[in-house]
Amino acid sequence: MKIRLHEIELGTSDVQRSKSFYQSVLDLEPQVEIEGLNVFDSGTAGLDLNTSNHFPQGIVAISFIVDDLGEIERKLNEGPAPSHLGMNAIQFNDPDGYLIKINSPVSPHVNERVAP
Repeated sequence: MKIRLHEIELGTSDVQRSKSFYQSVLDLEPQVEIEGLNVFDSGTAGLDLNTSNHFPQGIVAISFIVDDLGEIERKLNEGPAPSHLGMNAIQFNDPDGYLIKINSPVSPHVNERVAP
C-alpha cells in the first residue's frame, strides 16, 4: 500500500475571505472552486478551505491518499463512504481527536494529485 499526505482541510466561516488571504499572503491559486469549497495546490498536498456545509468552522482534517483502501479497512474494521471530488474515504479520529481521512480515488483519472 502506498500512502502520502493528500490535503489539509480547514473549516472556515467565510471561504471567500480565507481564499483572499491565502492568495494574497501565500500566492496560492485555487485549483477547484465550488460553492463552499476552494482547493489550493500547495505543492505536495492540497490546502482546502470549506464552509459549514462541508466542514464546520474550526475543524481541521488531515487527509492521506492511498492506492487501495483495503489495508486500512482491515485495520479499522470499517468500510469507505463516498467523499467529495470523486473519492471514497474512511474517516476516524486520532487519539487526540483530530479528524483523519484516508482517501482513494474512485477512478485514477479523477484527481491528478493521486499519482506519487
